[in-house]
Amino acid sequence: MTSPMPWSMVAQGVVVGGMECGDLTGYPVLAFHGAPGCHVEAVRFAHAAAAAAGLRLIAVDRPGMGVSEMTPCRQVVDWMGTVEAVADQMGLDEFAVLGASGGGPYALAAAYRMPDRVSQVVLVSAFAPVVDGDKPVPGKGKRAGGLMILRKLPFLARPAAARMAQVVRTPQGLAALIKQMSPADQARIARDDQLLANIGDNIRVCFEAGSRGVAADLQRVLVRPWGFELYEVSTPTVSWHGDSDANVPAGDARRLAAALPNAELEIVEGVGHLLFVDHAAAVLASLRGSRQDQSRNSGGVLRD
Repeated sequence: MTSPMPWSMVAQGVVVGGMECGDLTGYPVLAFHGAPGCHVEAVRFAHAAAAAAGLRLIAVDRPGMGVSEMTPCRQVVDWMGTVEAVADQMGLDEFAVLGASGGGPYALAAAYRMPDRVSQVVLVSAFAPVVDGDKPVPGKGKRAGGLMILRKLPFLARPAAARMAQVVRTPQGLAALIKQMSPADQARIARDDQLLANIGDNIRVCFEAGSRGVAADLQRVLVRPWGFELYEVSTPTVSWHGDSDANVPAGDARRLAAALPNAELEIVEGVGHLLFVDHAAAVLASLRGSRQDQSRNSGGVLRD
């Protein structure tokens, strides 16, 4: 199995980068990390499963996170010019996209912006757009309610991100963040020291350039319109979600599946926000490859 490889380039005048992992000769998949997060997610949680599935995962750090430079983007869709430039420079005529948690909106935006190039979308524990009238979901954990507060009080995004950047530097601070997750997630982390280390590394690398990128990202994902409507994304989509997720309630996945015109929904019982950790192989197996492969497997006829 080939070792993960770092990459970086200048796209639209700024440095953007991440990691490639999995099967570096396989079918390309642009992977969009959570919030906060970075390329470490793909390497630690998906490298082996992607290699076994014959997938080339290209993890892309968003502005001001990980190794990518800060660049002004008010809406999720505004960053798609950079993503398109990355695909161009890598020579990707066709590819799939994978979006985890806060990366889900960016995966959908890529399919919206590049419908002729994106063959499939796979979402994992992903956010739906926040709409007027949304309220915290009882029994779904502190962060579910906190996210609604952020939408009503968007100016809290920057101090919240700055505070998070400080607390994750210590084991006690990381433990405090984990206590806000579901009991299912807390139990999973408690029995796996390596998982705890991976989560800590992912968040710390995310914040290496400071907290401005995370603050801006939270506002794009949770506060502002994304810049497109879900009904405008016709690319085949599979949405995976744990029914015990306290970070992003499963209702978000149901809303996505109902609004997207070509979506499948996979709800996994007894699993929280860390669904991908133990189900990476199943999630990646739902990536059906190129449009030609999808047509052949379904027995359909490929149409322009």
